[in-house]
Amino acid sequence: MIFSISWKNIWRSRLRSIIVMTAVAIGMIGGIFTSAIFKGMSDKRTEEAIKYEVSHLQIHHSDYFKNEDINYTIPNTQRILNEIKAYPEIESVSNRLEVPVMIKSSSTGTGVKLVGIDPEHEKGVTSIYEAVYDSADVARELNVEKNRIRKFVQDSCGKYFKENTRYKQIVIGEKLAEQLKVDIKSKVVTNLQTSDGELTGGVFRVVGIYRITNSQFENSMAFVRKDDLQELTGLNEGAAHEIAIRLNNDAQLKPIMKKLKAEFPDVSVMSWKELQPELGMMTEWMNVMLYVIMVIILLALGFGIVNTMLMVVMERVKELGMLMAIGMNRARVFSMIMLETILLSLTGGVIGMGIAALLINYFGNAGIDLSLFSKGFEAIGFSSILYPQIGVSFYFTITILIILTAILASIYPALKALKLKPAEALRIEI
Repeated sequence: MIFSISWKNIWRSRLRSIIVMTAVAIGMIGGIFTSAIFKGMSDKRTEEAIKYEVSHLQIHHSDYFKNEDINYTIPNTQRILNEIKAYPEIESVSNRLEVPVMIKSSSTGTGVKLVGIDPEHEKGVTSIYEAVYDSADVARELNVEKNRIRKFVQDSCGKYFKENTRYKQIVIGEKLAEQLKVDIKSKVVTNLQTSDGELTGGVFRVVGIYRITNSQFENSMAFVRKDDLQELTGLNEGAAHEIAIRLNNDAQLKPIMKKLKAEFPDVSVMSWKELQPELGMMTEWMNVMLYVIMVIILLALGFGIVNTMLMVVMERVKELGMLMAIGMNRARVFSMIMLETILLSLTGGVIGMGIAALLINYFGNAGIDLSLFSKGFEAIGFSSILYPQIGVSFYFTITILIILTAILASIYPALKALKLKPAEALRIEI
């Protein structure tokens, strides 16, 4: 009965109720859509960092990150590889050499980290190979049949490492290629320190150029075959500075990390959150900030709802006095006003959440193109195309917050109504 009366009371002043509902709906659309954009940016950045840059987990020598000394290789690398390959939670592993070098072209030079990889194993832990323009794929898409044209396409586009070549191969990022002013087939020279402390160098030919959304990574990471880098550094066969691990499921990160630390206490086991702490912190804070944004919006809406319900109570003083005079107790009056506020807020909130969900679904598939700002976004590792997304649980939490806001907003108007004395209220002329 109270529910029915409260719902009908909302529509006694139809225009006012619609205005309040519209305000709540617009607040929910703006807040939820903004939260979805931030959440989408954070999730996309995390996904691409794991996919292209660090994988889920990495194992290093316990002292490696103190100064990244070339001789800090992982002890018993092969034993560790054999054991962790048997873990059902682990999808793939790959061991690497990582050496800081000076890379030079005929025009200029810069410092980069040279990563020695096994190209086939590396495909299991990162997807850099997908970011390299592959001449064979381009030729297929263009339906190129003649060998001469196919060769031209191959020379122009490059590949993620070639088989059986007489020269040392290197795959570099697009930003590094621009800085060095090199292209496919260009030669670059690397200067580095061997395991004995001697200076040495090597000549590599650019066979592929990769492009991802992180221009800083593109400019600082170059990939070569592990055997070629091992030959230059003089490290023992099978030596590795890093073991990269890709998991079957993101949810397995904490348990498998704990398991690896217990199994291999003499090495350093780090997750992507520790390898890129700024990204880990952003991910953790983003989950908090989404709710902070919504709480601020609901607090602002709450003051408007308080004002509206206070006007409702003042307009219905005589009516409320009559209800109390004929026997409606104060608890029911309080409940009626509170329920009116909840229904008013919740109706607007549900409409707003519905519209926000439709917008998020549309732009989550189509994307929001911010290509004009791509350089700024890519400088900090974010894609210039945003894909808003938010979990279903977020809507349930927002529904609860709306109800709580309505309850808090109804307390003062309801208490104001309870202070009315039936005899005096009935004598008031409205």
